[in-house]
Amino acid sequence: MKTEFMSLWDGFTTDQNAQVMVLAATNRPSELDEAILRRLPQAFEIGVPDRRERVEILKVILKDESVEENIDFDHIAGLCEGYTGSDLFEVCKKAAYFPIRDLLDEEKKGKTSPAPRPVSQLDFEKVLASSKKTKVAAGEYSGLNLQSPIWTGHRESDDYQFQAAINELSKLVVSQIINIQSDAQDP
Repeated sequence: MKTEFMSLWDGFTTDQNAQVMVLAATNRPSELDEAILRRLPQAFEIGVPDRRERVEILKVILKDESVEENIDFDHIAGLCEGYTGSDLFEVCKKAAYFPIRDLLDEEKKGKTSPAPRPVSQLDFEKVLASSKKTKVAAGEYSGLNLQSPIWTGHRESDDYQFQAAINELSKLVVSQIINIQSDAQDP
């Protein structure tokens, strides 16, 4: 599959009239093949979301789920320091298992319930007590060779304007992704 992908990609570069933009994202840039990295002319580190962004991501993930009204998303986001959007999705998924387990336990005891209870604050706290954030996340870009030809820009430790622009771009991208996901879920 990789070979077919690469040959199709090479076809884009041979047609001067082709107007194609490839946008890729990964939490594990070090696992990307060098041949793929050479074809990507620019890379940006998006970084992990801050507390406010984690609150918004949690709200988007849980938008259509049955959750208790008194859940403190800010508190949960605070417990998720360093978590990526993917990590937050996994936390929500694991928390949603608790009401299902409770329902199955009740059915084993002979009690019937029409539906599982809503996900609670305690469910999230139980998950977070045993979960870990992604060890290989956006910060891994610092481990890549930034002087290689695939990186058209250069980074210097004192180049604050460049880093500030990347930070603003990353916030814009996260905001747009959240908006697109929200719009896609609206009926």
